[in-house]
Amino acid sequence: MAEKKGQNFLHGAAIYTVGIILVKILGAVYKIPLGNILGRAGFTHFDVTYKIYNFFLTIATAGLPVAMSRLISEADSLDRDNQVYRIFRVGTVTFLVLGALGTGIMMLFPAEIGAFMGDVQTARSIFIMAPSVLLVCVTAAYRGYAQGHADMIPTTVSQVIETAVKVVVGLGCAGYLYKAGYSVEICVAGAILATTVSSLAAMLYMMVKVHRKYKIVPGPEAADNPPSNKWVLNNLLRIGIPITFSTSIMSVIQVLDAAITLNRLQGAAGFTDDAAHVLNGVYAMAMTVYNVPSAFVIPFLSSIVPAVSAARMKKGPAEAANIAESSLRMSTLVCLPMAIGMAVLAEPCMRVLYPDAAGQGALLLFELGITCYFMTMSLMTNSILPANGNERLPLISIILGGVAKVVVTYVLVGNPNINVYGAPLGTLSCYVVMLSTNLFFMARHMARPMNIGRILGRSGLSALVMGIGAWAVWSLLHGLMGGVTATVAGRELNILLPFAAAVGAGVIIYCVLAIALRAITLEDMKLFPKGEKLAAKLHIR
Repeated sequence: MAEKKGQNFLHGAAIYTVGIILVKILGAVYKIPLGNILGRAGFTHFDVTYKIYNFFLTIATAGLPVAMSRLISEADSLDRDNQVYRIFRVGTVTFLVLGALGTGIMMLFPAEIGAFMGDVQTARSIFIMAPSVLLVCVTAAYRGYAQGHADMIPTTVSQVIETAVKVVVGLGCAGYLYKAGYSVEICVAGAILATTVSSLAAMLYMMVKVHRKYKIVPGPEAADNPPSNKWVLNNLLRIGIPITFSTSIMSVIQVLDAAITLNRLQGAAGFTDDAAHVLNGVYAMAMTVYNVPSAFVIPFLSSIVPAVSAARMKKGPAEAANIAESSLRMSTLVCLPMAIGMAVLAEPCMRVLYPDAAGQGALLLFELGITCYFMTMSLMTNSILPANGNERLPLISIILGGVAKVVVTYVLVGNPNINVYGAPLGTLSCYVVMLSTNLFFMARHMARPMNIGRILGRSGLSALVMGIGAWAVWSLLHGLMGGVTATVAGRELNILLPFAAAVGAGVIIYCVLAIALRAITLEDMKLFPKGEKLAAKLHIR
């Protein structure tokens, strides 16, 4: 039934990692110009619609593809072709039901959902987005099938296709409608239509690819006696529901956070609907920049999780703790300078990416820059704990962080003097609570607590000096070029060139200091493929 020459697991994981990073970068490329086309209020409508879509999508597809791939992998390893076929068939029907349910709710109640979110103008966009849930659910069934055969290539390619189509169609539709003089709501609907088109493209690719590569038909009757449909469904739900529950909590929190922010701005904070949409749109634009560093955590997650798990099983808890600490040191090395750079260069960054939102967005991005490091470290610790055999503990930290986020956002955004600037502080409180709780759990359940000094010390010093240097370069060059009025692609040269120079100077300063101070060790580099060769070239010992 299945083609047996699937790629090596680590090779597949590497391909998937590259694909995810590319998808994240394309996503940023999509949202940055889109925000400038739609404007601040329009981007709020787009962002709210996407959060609703992601909520239904997470409920439907977070855990079941993992469950399906696991069951198919187990059956395929035993050459039980009939069982593989039945798992795929039952799983596909389950996905269809869940997808139809999500699509139906979004199509039947778009106005009610928009009103709950504090943005009734999203009703048309929610309706247009609705078919995407069903399409992605079908795609997820085929992705689960391919992953069950240790084949990550179709999933990776389909995600890149989906994002690329979304970029082309979304920017094309939104740009055309904007130039034709249509209302903001229509322009947003045009951008949202791209999600449905891209979901269809990804689904068609997965169906064609999987059916060509694998023969999805039952094997000879005598080959194996497959379990009942009920058994398959029960096991899909048994494995998938806990994963869905833990994953969907953050999606629920994000929806509540968006609803609380908009409703509190329009209510207790005293802003008009239009003013609230503008402020929230600026926040959503800053969030687009804030989300970019998370793409660079994915290589650590795909490499470190199996490393911690294997070390725990083969060499004992002490080695697992050592690898966990190395992973946190590596993620600090990569993500801390991004966080500090985002904070100190918040103003020029917003002026380059979102000129119309720079006045309000600079402080928001500064707050999010501080938050960024805590977010990436929370992602790491959320993965390390399950790898150490503590699967349920991250769920507790996520719930506690979510409660902190909702409470802080509700209180601060409702204060007219703080308003939307309280939303990033709510996000910061969420990840501070989450990370602190995870570190507490790691101290209790791993061989030893993590050494914060070793994790933060040398990378922190390098990043701090980098931040000072980048800010100094920006300030100096911007001051010298203050009289320059020329523009490139609508961006002022006296902003664009000093910003680019500051980023370049920051990268050079940080790399030199990180190597000179030995912020990363040879043992850290060994955790990654060809890490020793790279360490030799960089003279890391």
